Amino acid sequence: MTSYLKLILNAIKDHLRLFMLVSLGFFVLYYSGLLLLTMIRFGEIPNYVEFYDIFKIYSLIYEGTPSFIDAIPIFIDEAWFETGYKNPNYYGVATWSFMLIPPKMLLVLLMGILLGVFLVLVKYSRAGQCELKADKKLFAAAGMGSVFISLTSATLTWVVCCATPSWVVALAMLGMSASLALWLEPLGNILSISGLILMFWIIGIQVRRIMKSLNSPVAQV
Repeated sequence: MTSYLKLILNAIKDHLRLFMLVSLGFFVLYYSGLLLLTMIRFGEIPNYVEFYDIFKIYSLIYEGTPSFIDAIPIFIDEAWFETGYKNPNYYGVATWSFMLIPPKMLLVLLMGILLGVFLVLVKYSRAGQCELKADKKLFAAAGMGSVFISLTSATLTWVVCCATPSWVVALAMLGMSASLALWLEPLGNILSISGLILMFWIIGIQVRRIMKSLNSPVAQV
Protein backbone atom coordinates (compact mmCIF):
# COMPACT_ATOMS: atom_id res chain seq x y z
CA MET A 1 0.00 0.00 0.00
CA THR A 2 2.85 2.41 0.80
CA SER A 3 4.49 1.76 -2.55
CA TYR A 4 1.16 2.38 -4.31
CA LEU A 5 0.69 5.70 -2.53
CA LYS A 6 4.28 6.69 -3.30
CA LEU A 7 3.73 5.95 -6.98
CA ILE A 8 0.57 8.10 -7.02
CA LEU A 9 2.39 10.99 -5.33
CA ASN A 10 5.27 10.70 -7.81
CA ALA A 11 2.82 10.76 -10.72
CA ILE A 12 1.13 13.88 -9.31
CA LYS A 13 4.51 15.53 -8.71
CA ASP A 14 5.67 14.81 -12.27
CA HIS A 15 2.43 16.10 -13.80
CA LEU A 16 1.27 18.64 -11.22
CA ARG A 17 -0.11 21.08 -13.78
CA LEU A 18 -2.30 18.42 -15.36
CA PHE A 19 -3.50 17.30 -11.93
CA MET A 20 -4.44 20.84 -10.88
CA LEU A 21 -6.04 21.60 -14.23
CA VAL A 22 -8.24 18.49 -14.16
CA SER A 23 -9.10 18.65 -10.44
CA LEU A 24 -10.07 22.33 -10.31
CA GLY A 25 -11.22 22.43 -13.92
CA PHE A 26 -13.77 19.69 -13.34
CA PHE A 27 -15.16 21.56 -10.34
CA VAL A 28 -15.44 24.91 -12.13
CA LEU A 29 -16.76 23.49 -15.40
CA TYR A 30 -19.31 21.33 -13.61
CA TYR A 31 -20.99 24.18 -11.73
CA SER A 32 -20.70 26.75 -14.49
CA GLY A 33 -22.02 24.20 -16.99
CA LEU A 34 -24.89 23.20 -14.68
CA LEU A 35 -25.98 26.82 -14.34
CA LEU A 36 -25.60 27.50 -18.06
CA LEU A 37 -27.60 24.43 -19.08
CA THR A 38 -30.36 25.38 -16.64
CA MET A 39 -30.52 28.88 -18.12
CA ILE A 40 -30.70 27.42 -21.64
CA ARG A 41 -33.36 24.91 -20.57
CA PHE A 42 -35.70 27.64 -19.29
CA GLY A 43 -34.54 30.45 -21.56
CA GLU A 44 -34.19 32.76 -18.57
CA ILE A 45 -31.32 34.69 -17.02
CA PRO A 46 -31.12 34.66 -13.20
CA ASN A 47 -32.66 37.78 -11.73
CA TYR A 48 -31.56 37.34 -8.11
CA VAL A 49 -28.47 36.30 -6.17
CA GLU A 50 -28.40 35.32 -2.51
CA PHE A 51 -25.36 34.75 -0.28
CA TYR A 52 -26.43 33.15 2.98
CA ASP A 53 -24.92 33.79 6.41
CA ILE A 54 -24.28 30.10 6.81
CA PHE A 55 -22.67 30.31 10.26
CA LYS A 56 -25.64 32.22 11.65
CA ILE A 57 -27.98 29.66 10.07
CA TYR A 58 -25.97 26.80 11.57
CA SER A 59 -26.16 28.47 14.98
CA LEU A 60 -29.94 28.84 14.74
CA ILE A 61 -30.33 25.21 13.66
CA TYR A 62 -28.15 24.04 16.55
CA GLU A 63 -30.11 26.10 19.07
CA GLY A 64 -33.48 25.06 17.70
CA THR A 65 -32.82 21.34 17.33
CA PRO A 66 -32.98 19.24 20.53
CA SER A 67 -30.65 16.52 19.22
CA PHE A 68 -27.35 17.26 17.47
CA ILE A 69 -27.76 14.04 15.48
CA ASP A 70 -31.07 15.37 14.13
CA ALA A 71 -29.37 18.67 13.27
CA ILE A 72 -26.68 17.07 11.10
CA PRO A 73 -28.89 16.34 8.05
CA ILE A 74 -30.29 19.88 8.32
CA PHE A 75 -26.74 21.30 8.30
CA ILE A 76 -25.92 19.22 5.23
CA ASP A 77 -28.87 20.54 3.21
CA GLU A 78 -28.21 24.23 3.88
CA ALA A 79 -27.04 26.23 0.85
CA TRP A 80 -24.30 28.85 0.96
CA PHE A 81 -25.25 30.47 -2.33
CA GLU A 82 -28.38 30.65 -4.46
CA THR A 83 -29.35 32.19 -7.76
CA GLY A 84 -32.27 31.64 -10.09
CA TYR A 85 -35.32 33.23 -11.63
CA LYS A 86 -38.18 34.75 -9.66
CA ASN A 87 -41.26 35.12 -11.81
CA PRO A 88 -42.88 38.52 -11.21
CA ASN A 89 -46.20 37.14 -12.47
CA TYR A 90 -46.33 34.63 -9.59
CA TYR A 91 -45.67 36.89 -6.60
CA GLY A 92 -41.92 36.68 -7.06
CA VAL A 93 -41.75 32.93 -6.46
CA ALA A 94 -38.53 31.34 -7.75
CA THR A 95 -39.62 29.04 -10.56
CA TRP A 96 -36.11 27.55 -10.65
CA SER A 97 -32.95 28.01 -8.65
CA PHE A 98 -29.33 26.89 -8.61
CA MET A 99 -27.62 26.36 -5.26
CA LEU A 100 -24.19 25.64 -3.86
CA ILE A 101 -24.35 23.21 -0.95
CA PRO A 102 -21.02 22.36 0.79
CA PRO A 103 -21.30 18.53 0.98
CA LYS A 104 -22.19 18.33 -2.71
CA MET A 105 -19.38 20.74 -3.56
CA LEU A 106 -16.92 18.54 -1.67
CA LEU A 107 -18.20 15.49 -3.55
CA VAL A 108 -17.68 17.21 -6.91
CA LEU A 109 -14.23 18.37 -5.83
CA LEU A 110 -13.35 14.82 -4.74
CA MET A 111 -14.52 13.53 -8.09
CA GLY A 112 -12.27 16.05 -9.84
CA ILE A 113 -9.30 15.02 -7.69
CA LEU A 114 -9.87 11.32 -8.40
CA LEU A 115 -10.20 12.03 -12.11
CA GLY A 116 -7.00 14.07 -11.94
CA VAL A 117 -5.18 11.22 -10.18
CA PHE A 118 -6.33 8.74 -12.83
CA LEU A 119 -5.22 10.95 -15.72
CA VAL A 120 -1.78 11.70 -14.25
CA LEU A 121 -1.31 7.97 -13.73
CA VAL A 122 -2.18 7.41 -17.38
CA LYS A 123 0.29 10.13 -18.34
CA TYR A 124 2.90 8.64 -16.02
CA SER A 125 2.38 5.17 -17.48
CA ARG A 126 3.13 6.41 -20.99
CA ALA A 127 6.49 7.85 -19.98
CA GLY A 128 9.75 6.44 -18.73
CA GLN A 129 10.07 2.71 -18.45
CA CYS A 130 6.36 1.86 -18.48
CA GLU A 131 5.06 2.83 -21.91
CA LEU A 132 1.71 1.20 -21.19
CA LYS A 133 -1.08 1.44 -23.72
CA ALA A 134 -4.28 3.15 -22.64
CA ASP A 135 -7.01 0.83 -21.41
CA LYS A 136 -10.28 1.95 -23.01
CA LYS A 137 -12.30 0.06 -20.41
CA LEU A 138 -10.76 2.14 -17.63
CA PHE A 139 -11.62 5.35 -19.45
CA ALA A 140 -15.19 4.11 -19.92
CA ALA A 141 -15.41 3.32 -16.19
CA ALA A 142 -14.04 6.78 -15.35
CA GLY A 143 -16.67 8.32 -17.60
CA MET A 144 -19.41 6.34 -15.90
CA GLY A 145 -18.18 7.33 -12.45
CA SER A 146 -18.10 10.98 -13.53
CA VAL A 147 -21.68 10.76 -14.81
CA PHE A 148 -22.92 9.21 -11.54
CA ILE A 149 -21.29 11.90 -9.41
CA SER A 150 -22.22 14.74 -11.76
CA LEU A 151 -25.86 13.71 -11.91
CA THR A 152 -26.39 13.09 -8.20
CA SER A 153 -24.52 16.25 -7.16
CA ALA A 154 -26.87 18.59 -9.01
CA THR A 155 -28.50 21.03 -6.58
CA LEU A 156 -31.41 22.53 -8.48
CA THR A 157 -35.00 23.37 -7.61
CA TRP A 158 -38.01 23.62 -9.89
CA VAL A 159 -41.55 24.38 -8.82
CA VAL A 160 -42.82 21.47 -10.89
CA CYS A 161 -40.88 18.99 -8.71
CA CYS A 162 -40.30 20.20 -5.19
CA ALA A 163 -39.07 23.13 -3.16
CA THR A 164 -35.86 21.45 -1.99
CA PRO A 165 -32.68 21.14 -4.08
CA SER A 166 -32.31 17.65 -5.47
CA TRP A 167 -30.51 15.77 -8.21
CA VAL A 168 -33.78 14.39 -9.55
CA VAL A 169 -34.80 17.90 -10.60
CA ALA A 170 -32.19 17.59 -13.33
CA LEU A 171 -33.89 14.38 -14.50
CA ALA A 172 -37.24 16.16 -14.64
CA MET A 173 -35.68 19.02 -16.58
CA LEU A 174 -34.39 16.50 -19.10
CA GLY A 175 -37.93 15.29 -19.73
CA MET A 176 -38.57 12.59 -17.13
CA SER A 177 -41.94 12.77 -15.39
CA ALA A 178 -41.76 14.51 -12.02
CA SER A 179 -43.38 11.57 -10.21
CA LEU A 180 -40.86 9.08 -11.60
CA ALA A 181 -37.95 11.42 -10.87
CA LEU A 182 -39.02 11.84 -7.25
CA TRP A 183 -39.47 8.07 -6.94
CA LEU A 184 -35.83 7.63 -8.00
CA GLU A 185 -34.53 10.18 -5.49
CA PRO A 186 -33.53 7.60 -2.80
CA LEU A 187 -31.12 6.03 -5.30
CA GLY A 188 -28.95 9.15 -5.25
CA ASN A 189 -26.66 7.96 -2.46
CA ILE A 190 -26.24 4.56 -4.09
CA LEU A 191 -25.24 6.14 -7.39
CA SER A 192 -22.83 8.55 -5.66
CA ILE A 193 -21.13 5.76 -3.74
CA SER A 194 -20.99 3.63 -6.90
CA GLY A 195 -19.31 6.48 -8.75
CA LEU A 196 -16.65 6.87 -6.06
CA ILE A 197 -16.06 3.11 -5.90
CA LEU A 198 -15.58 3.02 -9.67
CA MET A 199 -12.99 5.80 -9.48
CA PHE A 200 -11.03 4.18 -6.65
CA TRP A 201 -11.22 0.86 -8.50
CA ILE A 202 -9.80 2.16 -11.79
CA ILE A 203 -7.07 4.09 -9.96
CA GLY A 204 -6.10 0.88 -8.16
CA ILE A 205 -6.03 -1.05 -11.42
CA GLN A 206 -3.91 1.62 -13.12
CA VAL A 207 -1.44 1.66 -10.23
CA ARG A 208 -1.13 -2.13 -10.35
CA ARG A 209 -0.56 -2.01 -14.11
CA ILE A 210 2.27 0.48 -13.63
CA MET A 211 3.83 -1.48 -10.77
CA LYS A 212 3.66 -4.68 -12.81
CA SER A 213 5.28 -2.95 -15.77
CA LEU A 214 8.06 -1.47 -13.63
CA ASN A 215 8.79 -4.83 -12.05
CA SER A 216 8.85 -6.73 -15.32
CA PRO A 217 12.25 -8.06 -16.55
CA VAL A 218 12.11 -5.87 -19.64
CA ALA A 219 11.62 -2.71 -17.56
CA GLN A 220 14.43 -3.66 -15.21
CA VAL A 221 16.83 -4.11 -18.09
